[in-house]
Amino acid sequence: MERAESQDENVGKGPWLRFRRNKSLLVALVIQGLGLLFCLTYVCLHYYTLQAQHTYPPFESIRVQFTRCENGKCFLEIVQNVPETMTVQNNSIVINCDGYYLISLKGTFFLDVDVNLLYRKDWKPLLPLTKVRSMDAVTVAYLAYKDKIYLNVTSHTSGDPSSNNITVNEGELILIHQNPPGAYCFPKDGPRESDGNS
Repeated sequence: MERAESQDENVGKGPWLRFRRNKSLLVALVIQGLGLLFCLTYVCLHYYTLQAQHTYPPFESIRVQFTRCENGKCFLEIVQNVPETMTVQNNSIVINCDGYYLISLKGTFFLDVDVNLLYRKDWKPLLPLTKVRSMDAVTVAYLAYKDKIYLNVTSHTSGDPSSNNITVNEGELILIHQNPPGAYCFPKDGPRESDGNS
């Protein structure tokens, strides 16, 4: 009889033990499912980022030197062995992309001069410097396609014949541009139109 009673006691506890065991299995299954979902999401996102090519906006820059100026116009020379993405035409730096440019201008003169960094005909200069012997200036300016950057240097000694030929020591002009997404940038291989802006 004792045996029958113990079986009856186990029968009453049986569903409760099964429920606790099933509950534990259900919780473990949910945790495993969430882990699998997170792993699958990670793998898909990683695969997607590998498939999408990283495209950065075009980066334009140039570094030119100038050692002499004649009749107000400086002669710009591209620094050798430095890869440039912009060009010099007729002693002017040609702007191909709209946007903000960081402009650095350095140099030392042997007499007092006025220096104007120009970008459009009949517009105010970007960097107007008056009666200077040395310059180390930095500015940011918005430039557009077809603008041309050029230097105009004039001397204060008008009677001196050498005032038309001005020597510059360590003259350097640097332009750096990071093209924001959506800004206009002229194709590099396309034909250029002449516009008489120099």
